[in-house]
Amino acid sequence: MDTPGKILVKRGEVVGIGKVKIPRTHDLQYEIPMFTFLVIKESEGSYISTCVHLRIDGYGKTVEEARNDMAEDIYHFLCQNFKKLSLDNAWDNIKSLYAVDDWSNELWNAYHEAQIQISIQGRPTDNVANCLEQLKRLEKRVKKLESKEARLLEGEILKIAEDLIVDYTTLGEKAA
Repeated sequence: MDTPGKILVKRGEVVGIGKVKIPRTHDLQYEIPMFTFLVIKESEGSYISTCVHLRIDGYGKTVEEARNDMAEDIYHFLCQNFKKLSLDNAWDNIKSLYAVDDWSNELWNAYHEAQIQISIQGRPTDNVANCLEQLKRLEKRVKKLESKEARLLEGEILKIAEDLIVDYTTLGEKAA
């Protein structure tokens, strides 16, 4: 079987793909569809994470920094979109950004190529499989946090126990 090749776009080499879900919050009262993104290695030590739907980028020296920057930028864009525009115009704006053009077409092609390469490697690319994997990771994380919490609680009890001791005298000491 052929080894998958590099996926190149105008901005650099695609190194990962993903989806981001922006939840409802106090500032964003709407259910927004999930967005697709690519992470592109622009140069040594420079990454771009770009949301294909909204044409919003995030930048960073690591993949994680770029992804987080993009997610924050998406959130801020959506908040401003619904804050500054009427509800109909806000949704129309989002719909217009979903339209495929030359820019997004290149990114969609790269995204689909990445999906195929991931499948060739035998790794899942669908949401159900990804959700199951994420649940496994979260279960491990919860166990780790519960263990840490238990250790912290034991430490807190020790601190409280120290405060409960009002007086202590050792045997064998002579009174002064």
